[in-house]
Amino acid sequence: MNAMDLIAARLAAPKKFRVVTLYECGKTYTHDTEMMGQAENWAIGERRKIGRDLIERATGKTVRVVSVEILGL
Repeated sequence: MNAMDLIAARLAAPKKFRVVTLYECGKTYTHDTEMMGQAENWAIGERRKIGRDLIERATGKTVRVVSVEILGL
């Protein structure tokens, strides 16, 4: 199996968990993963942002993360 086949297989794997990040303005950002451990790792990084003023790359506006949840799909 070459690297491209391995990458394609990982991308095609079914996603079972979703990390949902909620912003103060009401926007949400989601990240889907196939394993709970992956979701927990992503959520750790997102939880570090809670309560901080961040700049949204797409608009340049200041946003604030208020919560992070892991959901099963």
